[in-house]
Amino acid sequence: MDRAYSERVDRNPTIENQYRITTQSAGLLARTDRGLLDVTGKDRAAWLNNLVTNVVKTLQPGEGNYAFATNVKGRTVFDMNLLVLEDRMWLDIDRRWIEAARKHLAKFTITEDVGLAEVTKDYERLAVVGPAAAEVIARMGFGNLAPMAQLQHVGFTWDGHGGRLVRHDFLGLQGAELFVPPGDAASLLAALLDAGRPSGLARIDPSTAEILRIEAGRPASVTDIDDDVVPPETGQIERGISYHKGCYLGQEVIERMRSHGIIAKRLVGVRLEGETAPACPAAIKANDAESGRLTSVCWSYALSAILGLGYLKSSHASAGLAVTVAGESGPIGGQVVALPVRPAA
Repeated sequence: MDRAYSERVDRNPTIENQYRITTQSAGLLARTDRGLLDVTGKDRAAWLNNLVTNVVKTLQPGEGNYAFATNVKGRTVFDMNLLVLEDRMWLDIDRRWIEAARKHLAKFTITEDVGLAEVTKDYERLAVVGPAAAEVIARMGFGNLAPMAQLQHVGFTWDGHGGRLVRHDFLGLQGAELFVPPGDAASLLAALLDAGRPSGLARIDPSTAEILRIEAGRPASVTDIDDDVVPPETGQIERGISYHKGCYLGQEVIERMRSHGIIAKRLVGVRLEGETAPACPAAIKANDAESGRLTSVCWSYALSAILGLGYLKSSHASAGLAVTVAGESGPIGGQVVALPVRPAA
């Protein structure tokens, strides 16, 4: 994928303060980066089960999982969070991929009783993230977040309004996402800030969330996960791939990687020297030979250094290995580091 962008390394006091608040108490983030597909019809579960890397058919209403949709060569088309409701499923997808995802899925709707509709505009989403997230959710009267499984979800009501709460630790910290109609979002935002005041809840920017994501070693759609990536290479096997569910599009390639124990490249963390971040994607060299690419970068407060995510040949993907990354003014030295770099709260 031809994609290049420049990253601003945020080291300003506002970002640092938001980072500290989120890692020590809780941050409130508007999730404007996500889209939503609504899947209906009596064949929806069996149909989708044949198109994604994780189990669908055995999920019950209120449950969910993370999965990849791949092409016949096992390459990623998009990744998603799947939420099962009583009469439908929601596919939570990066907005940049939402139309491509809809078209991809529509190609495989032939005789099945399946309906696909984009409902992104029908909901606004707020996320509460950090070690005090459960306190805030409990104070709102929405239940006990702590024992919920990842992507488990429940309906909630407050002050005559209704919505859906999802347990989602998408930044490597305890987290909840709340889906509400657009007309209720401002009221919910104010209520959350009020309920979260005793816990130190504060609003945070996407730039702060990006730092937390990279430190947690979570690859992002489009940015780190593109059509050059086969799902096992992302390091998300445990949460995103089932090797026991049976056939699905691209399954043969992914299963062959598992059975032969061969993964060409792996997602790694790279700590860089200096204070100038390279534009991504950037070539990574190891042992004087090009070995991979850096895909995202930030200033890490956990490391007090620039930290990037990227892919290296598996033979080079070991913590401690010295590497260089192509920068605008010349090579930047660095070292492969284990992920996550920040212990989960």
